[in-house]
Amino acid sequence: MEYLIFIAKSSLVIALFFICFQVFLRNETFFKAKRWFLLAGIFVAMAFPFLIITKVVFVNTPVVDFNKLTNTVVNQSSIENINWWLVILTVYAMGCIFFLGRFLVQLASLFSLINQGTSTRVGKYKMVEVTVDTSAFSFFNYIVYNPSLHTANELKTIIKHEELHAKQKHSLDMLLTHLLCVLQWANPFAWWYKKMVSVNLEYLVDDAIVSHQNKKEYQYLLLQQSVHSMASLSVTNTFFNSLVKKRIVMLNKSKSRKESILKMGLVIPMLFCAVVAFNTKTIAQSKSVSNDLVSETPKITVVENSKTISVKDSVKTLENKAKKQAKAAHAQSKEKQVKVSSTFNFQIEDNAQATITPVSMTTPIREAKTPENSYLTSKKPLIIINGEVMPSSFDMNLLIPENIEHINIFKNQSAIDRFGKKGENGVVEITTKK
Repeated sequence: MEYLIFIAKSSLVIALFFICFQVFLRNETFFKAKRWFLLAGIFVAMAFPFLIITKVVFVNTPVVDFNKLTNTVVNQSSIENINWWLVILTVYAMGCIFFLGRFLVQLASLFSLINQGTSTRVGKYKMVEVTVDTSAFSFFNYIVYNPSLHTANELKTIIKHEELHAKQKHSLDMLLTHLLCVLQWANPFAWWYKKMVSVNLEYLVDDAIVSHQNKKEYQYLLLQQSVHSMASLSVTNTFFNSLVKKRIVMLNKSKSRKESILKMGLVIPMLFCAVVAFNTKTIAQSKSVSNDLVSETPKITVVENSKTISVKDSVKTLENKAKKQAKAAHAQSKEKQVKVSSTFNFQIEDNAQATITPVSMTTPIREAKTPENSYLTSKKPLIIINGEVMPSSFDMNLLIPENIEHINIFKNQSAIDRFGKKGENGVVEITTKK
């Protein structure tokens, strides 16, 4: 499923680059810039599926009344067991394997032809003379041609043409487009894209050739080669192809204005719209809801002096009503220690009896000898959540009641026996739902 989504999104980008090129750039003469534009389209297509925009949406948690749900009996024999996504994926993978095998056969035929010829190194290029009836072509640093099919002057021009292909590494472009077609064999835009890349490379080299050679002689050579029907390999850059008329038209076209290159930027808003439309991931987060909406609430246990004094079914409210008595105590005495109580009240609802029983826990707070302008702070009970001790600044009101599974409250000596000295102010042990 994810692989098919990847293919669909990358195919969309190839289609956008192809449309942008055909509508805005096809008749422009900045061939080198157009080459990089087309190569960028392939790389952007491969990266596009991984570019995800995350959007967070806060929603209220729905309340489900399980008493109103009805049981539905499904006849298992009527359920269709065919996984159509798996079927589509299998068919697509078989197509990829077929076209990959076809591509490898073409490469094998290419190297077989090179090995059959007579190879001569000229500078950094290998000139390979063959006897088969094939159009001259280049593949990386190999330049293959049949000398018997051309005159000396024609051969000189043809070799110069193929040397430019080899020098500018145009074979990399052809390999990338062939692999693109293997990956996106079901996308017609991929095949048109490959042809478009090949034609632009011929325009690029033709433009470089006529800058150092008579344009009419070169056009005549193209026409002369088009008369002879010669075999060629699609993975190579060949001197002759079936688009001779378009190549001649482009040779006689006026140079494009420099500002026309800005048309390439028109693909950017297209890509942005595609990202917003297809690569936006929405994450829903639930808002805090009031306790009245909680249909399932945790159990609370209160322990005092190693004895369980109450076990109730659910928590109705949980509030910290600490009495700010420290300032009043400090006003009475600067030096002596004053005991101040901080009360934590828990109202516990018994579902069975439909009653609310208040339970309170008072912890001692002592005033240290401090300067007159100082103030006292209340000592809070030790709060433990899932075995982890919370800092003294932790606010229990941040907890969402429906996420709590159980609460244990330890008081007095029971808290000290279980948690040591740090439990002398009482302990609230909370276990959340996993």
